[in-house]
Amino acid sequence: MKLIIDIINLISKQSKNCIITLFFMLCSFSSFATQTEQALKLLNKMSDAVQTRSYQIHFLSQDRDDYVNTFQYTHLGASKKEDVNAHLLYLEGPAKEIILHNNITSYFQPDSASFSINSPRITEAFPDVIYNNFDELVSTYDFILLGKTRTANRSAQLVKMIAKDKDRYSYVIWIDDENFLPIRIDLLDLDSEIINQFKVIDWDENFDQKAFKKYIEGHTYPILLSIETQNHVLDAWRLAWLPKGFKEVAAYSVNFYNSDIATKLFSDGVFSFTVNVSSEQASQLNQLIQQGGRTIFSTNVGNKNIIIIGNLPQNTVERIAQNIVEKPKETSR
Repeated sequence: MKLIIDIINLISKQSKNCIITLFFMLCSFSSFATQTEQALKLLNKMSDAVQTRSYQIHFLSQDRDDYVNTFQYTHLGASKKEDVNAHLLYLEGPAKEIILHNNITSYFQPDSASFSINSPRITEAFPDVIYNNFDELVSTYDFILLGKTRTANRSAQLVKMIAKDKDRYSYVIWIDDENFLPIRIDLLDLDSEIINQFKVIDWDENFDQKAFKKYIEGHTYPILLSIETQNHVLDAWRLAWLPKGFKEVAAYSVNFYNSDIATKLFSDGVFSFTVNVSSEQASQLNQLIQQGGRTIFSTNVGNKNIIIIGNLPQNTVERIAQNIVEKPKETSR
């Protein structure tokens, strides 16, 4: 009889432990869900602030094991994207500047030909991760609040954005407590080491907006680069594998210095890569170049030179390249 009672007590005790464990698991899940919601709300405020506020910042950008580059970026916000004006000035080396005006981005380069492209933002200013509806990224990234800190003499909140797979990098973003602009953005590799850092040194939200607008409107802009949207670009090839969340967002052909290049752009909203096919015959061996978070891989398919350029880990880019499949040619009957 005592044995039966002991067994009943043991089962009862185990049941209580299971209930307690389940309770703490539910509390942890609830806390994680709340934290994710708060992080997403903060990140969406940041994205809106970057695109709608008016500000002038000086920032540095550095790839791992490379020199620091410094920039001045001025942004004149507007309720409509087509009314936004922006200017990026390289503060070292040749006085290169990039201007966004009337939804066209123009590149002024003292050491090479200037040109313009249809683009609603200056991609060299902030990383692509900034321009997102972060609610749409929860299937491929986890979002963690890391608390408050201080940088550039400003109070900021930290958010870590972690990829759920090993096919892409992760981010840590410092967001200003008052104006929600990003103060610092660290790009992390698969070992959580910093491979690129964007860091604001100072900013001015009271800059002379009239003088800036006059400077933008007083420029003579170079003609648009010939970029044609194509529905059948790279029809002779297909990608047999893509990282989760990536999709084709654009296909176009570019004629640059009398060379025709067919391009497809793929993105998950945070990271992107292009597959570029030259019209010229090629027979070179595979080549790989790593520049901070950017990987450039050149290979050949069907005697055509194919170059993949993406802000992705080396293994991911190589896997994409290995899964470029030449479609069989249709035979006439």
